[in-house]
Amino acid sequence: MKLFEKIRHIRRDVLGLSLTDFHARLLAMFGDNALTYASLNRLEKGHRDEIRINTLCQICRGFNMTLKELKEGTEEEESKIVSIVKATDKKHNTYTYNENAIGKILTPSESRFFMMEIPIQPGGITREEQDPADINRHEKLLSVSQGEILVYVGKEKHLVRRGDTIYFPSNLPHHFENPSKKVTARCMIVQNPKSY
Repeated sequence: MKLFEKIRHIRRDVLGLSLTDFHARLLAMFGDNALTYASLNRLEKGHRDEIRINTLCQICRGFNMTLKELKEGTEEEESKIVSIVKATDKKHNTYTYNENAIGKILTPSESRFFMMEIPIQPGGITREEQDPADINRHEKLLSVSQGEILVYVGKEKHLVRRGDTIYFPSNLPHHFENPSKKVTARCMIVQNPKSY
């Protein structure tokens, strides 16, 4: 089944809505930013080769479903737009600094950037890292979601608290430390481009 056929099927056969009724629903949700009736009509007839992601998101909201659910069972199920890393895939995709800091890699291998979630146990310290010296080509961003983390970059030390974000050239020597003796710290790390 093609994606446009599934959209028409859900609107007409599952939800029992005319195209006019579905367009009215989108107008109520998105106001002036809603898809036009003509655009919906062309889309459902298959006259759009590429359906933009914001169009699909609007249709999904109107259907009260996820993009994954909408694409399920269609030729477009393997998206050219998005990659989904499922929770079941993440449990085998880890990066071990040491026993006190084991990160879960959240990005697929084909991604041009790297994202990882790291819990650091109380008093835990990651080992020092340093990406190749490519004239600041690599950048790393760290955002703390729980606790506090001491971030050491070169000769500098910064305390980053929950909700704070720090970024730096990752070709400088760096490591992270949880100064708490009681609370596990959690952070997300994004690196662009990835260095592995």
